[in-house]
Amino acid sequence: MEDRGLNMDNDRKAGTVKLVAKVALVALIFAVVFYLIYFTSQFGKANFILSSHEIVSEDDAQVARYAAGDKVYFFINREFEDLDSNMFSIEIEFFVNKDFQRYKQISYEIDKDFKSLGTYIPAEYFKRPGRYRVKASLDGKVAATNEIEIVE
Repeated sequence: MEDRGLNMDNDRKAGTVKLVAKVALVALIFAVVFYLIYFTSQFGKANFILSSHEIVSEDDAQVARYAAGDKVYFFINREFEDLDSNMFSIEIEFFVNKDFQRYKQISYEIDKDFKSLGTYIPAEYFKRPGRYRVKASLDGKVAATNEIEIVE
């Protein structure tokens, strides 16, 4: 009888160990899937900075208000990789009648292995006071969007 009770005790312990192992395996699978979803959503995202002065490093000197006629400097890079694009374009939209409407576009042909790109948008593109939305696209796909305001 004691031998049978000992076997039942061992069976319970083995069953508990198997259950714990299964729960740990399921938790590990969920953790890996969550990590992959998070990593792939971050992988390739672009940092797009607009500033009133030239951006010489990856500082986060984002500016949202400019005086009419100011140059608007931009800087773009990607998280974890090169820009990995042949074409970079900036689309400028102006806020009219409660919505943004396409205004100007600037395109740059670039090498896929560029780590970053930065220069300025001509001041002539921002002569009118008001709200503007500036979109950065890599190979035709919008990578980032910023809104700015031009004041007199």
